[in-house]
Amino acid sequence: MKTFKEYLSEKKVKAQSPDPAEAESLLKQAQARLADLLTLSLNEKNASFRFESAYECLREAVQSFMAREGYKPYSHEAVVVYSYEKSLLNEKEAISFDRYREKRNDLNYRGQKLTLEEAKEIITFAKNIFLKLRDIHTKK
Repeated sequence: MKTFKEYLSEKKVKAQSPDPAEAESLLKQAQARLADLLTLSLNEKNASFRFESAYECLREAVQSFMAREGYKPYSHEAVVVYSYEKSLLNEKEAISFDRYREKRNDLNYRGQKLTLEEAKEIITFAKNIFLKLRDIHTKK
């Protein structure tokens, strides 16, 4: 996997002024998305939609840190790398996040299916990681 610095040099991440308002907005959006997700039913027919919402919650939460530091990502891979390099996620969590990124791409761009268990797994993961990131965000 590339380094965050490589994504910057490839212009897949843009350095800009830190934007605390955007950071706060992204974190609130992630929280609202998760809250909504946890109230919705989950079944075989909607599992892919729930999976995508859980993934977006994770991406928005990490991207909130990027906005606060003055980065605008144009690559989901860069978001994953950032989360690991900035120690927001440990190695195991970052590997899971990247696996979910790949699965989301398969769903969106290749029309692949996923199981109900995979949707349940990412929803639990998103809930746990969001709480962790929210706590980190609050302390900074």
